[in-house]
Parts: sequence; C-alpha cells; structure tokens
Amino acid sequence: MTFKNSIKLLCANFDHVWKLLVYHILSIALCVGFLAIFGGHYIDCFNLASAEVDLPSVFQEGTLYGASFATALTTIVNFVIAFFVILFATNVGKGVFFCIVVFIVLPFLLNVGKIVISELAYGYMTACQKQSFTGTLLKTLKVSLPYSIIKPLYAIPFNVITLACIYGLTRVNFTGLDALFPFVFVLAIALVCAFKEIFNAGWAPAQVVYNCNIFKSYRIGIRAVFRKGLSIFSTAFVIYLLTIVLSLVLGMYALIIIVPVTSPLIHIFEMTAFFQSQGMRFYVDSQTVFSPKRLEENDRIEDIKYLL
Repeated sequence: MTFKNSIKLLCANFDHVWKLLVYHILSIALCVGFLAIFGGHYIDCFNLASAEVDLPSVFQEGTLYGASFATALTTIVNFVIAFFVILFATNVGKGVFFCIVVFIVLPFLLNVGKIVISELAYGYMTACQKQSFTGTLLKTLKVSLPYSIIKPLYAIPFNVITLACIYGLTRVNFTGLDALFPFVFVLAIALVCAFKEIFNAGWAPAQVVYNCNIFKSYRIGIRAVFRKGLSIFSTAFVIYLLTIVLSLVLGMYALIIIVPVTSPLIHIFEMTAFFQSQGMRFYVDSQTVFSPKRLEENDRIEDIKYLL
C-alpha cells in the first residue's frame, strides 16, 4: 500500500520531478564551478587513473550486464581508488578541497532540496495544495539548513557500509559464476540501501510535519519508522531493487530516465510511510483521501506513553 500510494502521489505531483531536477542540475553546476578552480589538476589525475586501470574499455560494449559486469565494476572501483591515491599523492590541499566540495557541499545542497520536496508533498497531502518550489525553498531555509548540515555527518557510517559492500563484492572470486554477479550485486546493494532507509526515512518528514529541532525530529521519525519497520524496509527494498535493475539495463540512459524520478520518489515514499505510521489521513490525489489506522491502533500498549 505504501508503494502504491507513493507512486500515485508522485504522478499527481510530477511537476516536482522537473523542479527538483533543475535544482539538482544547478547544485551540481555550482559544485563543478568550485572544482573548476583546480580543474586542470583534477583532469590530469582523472586521465592518469583512467590510463592506469584502462577505464575506457568499460564503456566499449554499452550496457553492462551478464559476465562482463563483474569485470566492469571492478575496473570502476579500481579507477576511483587510483584517482584518490594520485590526487592526494600529488597535492593534499587540492585533494581535501575536492572532498569538501563533493562529500560536504554537494550533499548539503541536495538535502536542502529534500526538505523542499518534503514540504511540497506535505502541503499536497494535507490540503491538496500546490506551492511554488522557489517560495518553499526560501520559506524552509530555517528548517533545511540545520538538517542539511547534520544529515551528511550522520550518513557517513551508512555510506561507508555501502562503499565497503561494493568494494568487497569486487574482491570476491566469481570465477565460473560471473553470470551470478549482477544478481548478487543488485540484492546486496538494495538490502544495504533499504537498511539505511530504516534509520533515515522518518527524519525529514518529522522535521517538516512537526517543525521541531533536528534532534527531536529524529527521535519522532525513528519511532514512527520502527512502528512499521518491516513494511517500510520491504517497500524501500523494492524501490531500490527496481532502480538498480533498470539502471543496469538502461546503462547511461538511466541518467536521463531513472535517476531524475528516483530522488523525488524516495522523498515522497518517506512522507507517505511517515503519514501512515502516524495514522494521519492524507490526499493520494485530488479526489482520494487515504485513511490509515489511527496511531493508537498501530502502537503496542507499552508504547502508548509515546503518543504525540
């Protein structure tokens, strides 16, 4: 039901996809502008790392699947490692600047957009109301700035787990079983991402709905998610599974078709899951109101003291 309602809400608010896409493009362009300060150095490091692992060979056969996928993914992982080794070996300061822009500034900007989409979804779900993206961006800065500062720091352990999982899979010997590697990769990454959602899905919705500080909103959000943990985990797993599979099948075309839709879908899914776990009625479309079980019907007797 959560997946179905999320898809309906995404379709009813599909204009948000384009608005968020434009915002993401502008955010990435801003970060590229920062990186352009030392652009020549980064390009040299890129070319050296690419030549070291023969990166161009990965893209010669188009879409990556089947027996070639394990080799291609291993080459990409080796390229990333070689790039950072060369980057920091040649100039530590420029390496630190690169990491700040890519791993701090860019996530900060993307998380600001996440709060905006959550606020837009909240307005539609509660009052079937359409709002301006820019106006909502300015209105929610007081909420989005603290969230966007803390969230990337909180996400570090989860990102490390994801990267370690990808690295570990490329080090496993799949000799004779190369055709199974894509299935193992898809399942493993989808499970890790779904696990991450359990600890993140309720945070932004609670911040938007209750307008409290980031620490209290996290407590509210985590409690709400755990109330329907298995359902939220399974739905998140399906969303990430479909996203990864379609991305592998479409290859580079996924950047045009899948990626722009996935981000707003995840944000709307988190809002939908939060509303349902809190027993809050909401509009699915302009003519349909969904009424989940009330909060006291979802909680166990010992949890009644936590009612909001």
